[in-house]
Amino acid sequence: MSSKKIICGILSATIYIEALEEFDLDKIVVSASGFEQEAQSNLRNIILIDKEELKKHGYTSLKQALERISVISFVDSGLGANVDMRGQGSKSNVAVKVMVDGKMINVLDNSHGVTPLDSININQVERIEIIPGGGSVLYGNGTRGGVIHIITQKSKQQNFQIHLNTTNFDRGALGGNLGTSMTYNFNPYLTLNFNAQGFNKKGYQKGYSEKGYFIDAKNIIDIDEYNTLIFSYDYFWSKDTSSGYLTKNQIQSDPTQRGDSDKITKTIRPALSLDFTHQFNANFELNIQSFWQNQKIDFIKSVSQMMGTHAYEDGSGFEDGLRGVTLKARYNYEENSYFTLGYEFAYHDAQRNSKVFYSVPPIITYHRMTTLMDMDKQSHSLFILDSHNLGALFLNFGLRYEYSLYDTARTYRNQMAGRILANSIDTTSRFDTHKTIDNFAFEITPNYQYSDTGSLYFKYERGFISPTPAQLVNRNNTTANPTLEPYYTADLNSEIFDTFELGMKDFWFDFYTFNLALFYTKSKNEISYLGDPHSAAGAWWRYYNIDETRRMGAELQLSQIFDKLLLKQSLSYIDARISKGINKDKIIPYVSKVKITATAEYNLTNEWFSFLDLSYLSRAKDNGNVDENTGKMRNNQWIKDYFLTDLGLGYRKKNLQISTGIRNLFDKQYYSYQDSFKNQYLPGSGRNYYIEFKYAF
Repeated sequence: MSSKKIICGILSATIYIEALEEFDLDKIVVSASGFEQEAQSNLRNIILIDKEELKKHGYTSLKQALERISVISFVDSGLGANVDMRGQGSKSNVAVKVMVDGKMINVLDNSHGVTPLDSININQVERIEIIPGGGSVLYGNGTRGGVIHIITQKSKQQNFQIHLNTTNFDRGALGGNLGTSMTYNFNPYLTLNFNAQGFNKKGYQKGYSEKGYFIDAKNIIDIDEYNTLIFSYDYFWSKDTSSGYLTKNQIQSDPTQRGDSDKITKTIRPALSLDFTHQFNANFELNIQSFWQNQKIDFIKSVSQMMGTHAYEDGSGFEDGLRGVTLKARYNYEENSYFTLGYEFAYHDAQRNSKVFYSVPPIITYHRMTTLMDMDKQSHSLFILDSHNLGALFLNFGLRYEYSLYDTARTYRNQMAGRILANSIDTTSRFDTHKTIDNFAFEITPNYQYSDTGSLYFKYERGFISPTPAQLVNRNNTTANPTLEPYYTADLNSEIFDTFELGMKDFWFDFYTFNLALFYTKSKNEISYLGDPHSAAGAWWRYYNIDETRRMGAELQLSQIFDKLLLKQSLSYIDARISKGINKDKIIPYVSKVKITATAEYNLTNEWFSFLDLSYLSRAKDNGNVDENTGKMRNNQWIKDYFLTDLGLGYRKKNLQISTGIRNLFDKQYYSYQDSFKNQYLPGSGRNYYIEFKYAF
């Protein structure tokens, strides 16, 4: 089905609205300015998903909720799915920032890192704020694609709730979750929020499962009317199994069959934060936040195919820790004009413990490779943001300076014995590197309010993506050139991007809302990778800055409301290409040009409600074969497009809600990951059914 037919079909589903109801946007607040404010006062288009929408659609994970948004896609590079916006492709884990209550959750190890969305309990989410494209002044490094800010619930209304959700695929893989939450007021000054949830989920493909639990707690202390203190504690534990890739023939014949590996991993992620807010007066507010979080992933079992034999990675693991402090103050110096000043300190460290063992008797008795990496990045940032009201014209201006210190230590031990060697090998290589990098970000956004409901804005932003510590280490091929040192420091610059954006938002006639954004982003010094760390002719790799990439596109959101019917349509178009160098005009892999979503929510009665979700994702190129010497991309194959349909029905009366539905109603087969050169594929989820029960006492 062509993109044009899909677009026309979905947009034509919008029917004429006889009466447009008034909707109070003042009730919705967002933190795009660094502090909560009314949605109407935002100068840019921001997409919100509130907790009521999450409840209605029966989502069990953040990924389920986000993948129904047109400006968001998920890129799986073989290690797990990362959230993407505006065409970042396989670099989405370092170019899209994900935050929870003001704290970044992206991991430091870019080559093996997946942003841990699954560690966030969706039943504790108050709203999700999606800021496409940029945010460097407020949020710093790694926001070229945009920012996703997850705001958790901070309830002060005493209650107790239980919820149960079960999911079942056509093949009978039953799973679900069970949880409870409560809010208890000890006195007018102290409130406790507590949530506990266990889950046991089965995957669509055999051999995939997730089993674990969440614990979330908040102590909200209202010291007086001017001072509030919030202490938060979150704990996530999960034991996951996976069975690996399928070949193309396998996935086409039976996408649910087991893959070519057998892995069991355990993930533990505790997090602590302390948030203090002081209101000096109606115009001056101070916020201080300190935080600590740590994620540890252990490979309990890992068996996969390598060079015609089995490779074992048991005992390997990754650890990622982040701690820091953020101070920011906002002063409202005139009506609808404010000034924000802030400082951020973050210490991000990561450890990689990679153990690989295989044997090919009697030729290779054993080959054991052990890599230990200790990576640190310490950042200091100052930022300033001014929003000034000039009547019908609002002017937003911001600056940020970030200074980072890097330390990377890498140890590699190679042990090998067999007939092919006269003597056994046992060598160890060590390498340390240190580097400092400073970066600037700048933004100016004039916004013209041409009517009571409509406004136009233009944004220019200069932002940056600084290297990760792992990217600062290159390796020579010492097998081919034994006189060379094994490792050397990569001479890398930060990626610098310039974004130009033109947007409009309004209430139009029978349209409830109209939001349009056109953007163009040019990036210089984008960091790329050459080499093969597993080459039989000698391992080597090199990180380097390529010439230039550019991304351009459009984002459109529409919604209409009747007495009992709500309609939403959204469209995202992205053209992401390499604009200079050996791969000039090549499409950036894993980026779909078009994504379209549509939703219809209908209240059958005061108690019964229903919804229909449609989403279409156009085809994208896979990574193909990259020449390890020149970086030239070849044989990039198309990942096929797909259209998904979800259908749901619910009953809600007083404190009870029961909902049920079908996801991927027509059992559309699609790929969540494809590497045609290596003949590796992973299937997307087939048709599945869910039922959810919630009750509040």
